[in-house]
Parts: sequence; structure tokens; C-alpha cells
Amino acid sequence: MNSQPLVSIIIPAYNRAHLIGETLDSVLAQTYTNWECIVVDDGSSDNTDEVVGAYVNKDTRFKYYHRPEKHLRGGNGARNYGFNMSQGEYIQWFDSDDLMLKHKLEFSIQTALQQEADVVFKKHNPKEKPYSLSTKFDLSKLNVDSFFVNYMLGEYPVITNDVFIRRSIININFDEHLRKAQEFDFFSRLFQQKLTYYFTLEITHYKRQLENSISGHASIGSYPQFKSLVELSKKMVLNYKKYPEIQDKGRHLGKKLYKSYIKRGKINYIIKNFDYFKTIHNLFLPAFIFFFVYNIITRKGFDQIRRYSNK
Repeated sequence: MNSQPLVSIIIPAYNRAHLIGETLDSVLAQTYTNWECIVVDDGSSDNTDEVVGAYVNKDTRFKYYHRPEKHLRGGNGARNYGFNMSQGEYIQWFDSDDLMLKHKLEFSIQTALQQEADVVFKKHNPKEKPYSLSTKFDLSKLNVDSFFVNYMLGEYPVITNDVFIRRSIININFDEHLRKAQEFDFFSRLFQQKLTYYFTLEITHYKRQLENSISGHASIGSYPQFKSLVELSKKMVLNYKKYPEIQDKGRHLGKKLYKSYIKRGKINYIIKNFDYFKTIHNLFLPAFIFFFVYNIITRKGFDQIRRYSNK
């Protein structure tokens, strides 16, 4: 293996002309220099073309594409296309409004090579922009046998930017139909492999907190987001029968969705997944219909359902 392997940084972008320049500047500032940065535009209507084009003209390591129609609109389609166009031995997905500290890639590649790691997890700072990064990292090797279950149960809440991955282990795509929990779904499928994981608490990048993001262009509480979360709940219940704790978490998510959308009066959302909600509440049809009607009328009754279903 090349001692300086190529790292592909893949960035989906949607109307980020006012922010992406600072993101790309943080890529340019990396102490590790053997990288390519692939920006995939997801249908921007601002001057993202002009901003990113200036970086492409300045440095050939930057590449700029527009998501083709064969990939669905949204960050997942852009990420999948960017991966198809990439050539690196290691992959770093990143967001178009976030910032890398200058040692981020150097730390990631050194850890991957020295520890023979398939996946390296770093931390992000969600509150304020960090200005320096230690060059001495406290690394922990994660237990392969327990890591997958612990991840599924929320003990390792990582975002896409936190994960540095050996290309050869990526045998799946982001689910382009999802509009919520896309990265959790992707990593939950990827991490089922027996891999070598290393984790550090050192902060290597800054996550901006913005109201609008690349993910799906869907409004909060919209049906596409609800549908995505229901699908995630179903996957956890139906696909992980060897892991009762994961199934329990999936049922808990489904019950939370039921409660949330009953309270919002989104009854049609519930009806479209009526059989699934009946199943996770462990009720026979007449009993569930009774409580469903009761919920619609009063917006209450969740505790009664829980007590009844536990008998």
C-alpha cells in the first residue's frame, strides 16, 4: 500500500455559496496533502457553481459535479454519486457547511495505517469553532464483538463527518429514499462487518448548527421524514432478530412516532402504517382500533396502551 494513500473527500452541496468557500479553505489547509475533494451539487439555485469553480481552477485536487438524474434528489444521491466518481483508498464524507481542523486528515490516515484500522472515528464540536488540534491523540480500539450492538443502541452517536473509512469495506450505498436518519441507516448496515475500529475524543472538525441542511430538503415533520423513520423502525424490528435489544429500540422508536403524530393530528400518517403500529403495540385488532379512536379524540391514552400491551 502507498505510504501516502489518496483520500477522497466527498461533499454534497445545495445552495451553499455563502458557506462552502470556508469549508473548501479548511480542506486546502490540511497538513496531509494527498487528497481529492469531490463536490457534488444537488441542484443549487444560487451561485454555488461560481464559488466552487474558482477552487477547481485554482487546484486540480478539487472536482465538481452535478448530481445526475439517475440518483434521487437529496444528500444521499449526491454522496453515492460522489463515491462512484472517487478514486481514493480512504473515504471522508463531509458536509458543505462544516470546517476541518488542519490535522484532521493527517490524524485519520496515520491512525488507519499504523493501527491497520478499517474505520477511524473522530469527534466534532457542535457549539463553537475550535482553533487548534492536538497532535497527540488518545486512541481507543473498540471491541468488535460488542461495537455493532452498542452503535445500534446509541452509545456511539457519530455523524457522517466523524467517520474515516477504508474504501475496500464499503459494499453498500446510502439509501436515497430516506429523508431522515440516513447516516444511521448507512452505518448500521456497514458496521455489521467484522472490522477494526479506532475511536478518539479529540475534536477534528466543527459542525455548524443551521436550520436548513442538505438532507432531503424536507420540512420538519413532513411525510417523507415520517416515512423514513417508520422504515428505520421496521428495519430494526424485522432485520435484527438475533439482537432483541435492537428490536426493542426499534419498537420504542415506532411507539414514539405513533405518539408524536397522534398529538399532531397526522392521522393519515398513522393509517398508512396501521398494521405495523398495531404490531409493535402488541395488541389485537379490536383493542388497537379502540385505543386508536380514543387517541384521536383525546390525544391521550398512550399510558393505557403501554399497560395493556404489557399484560
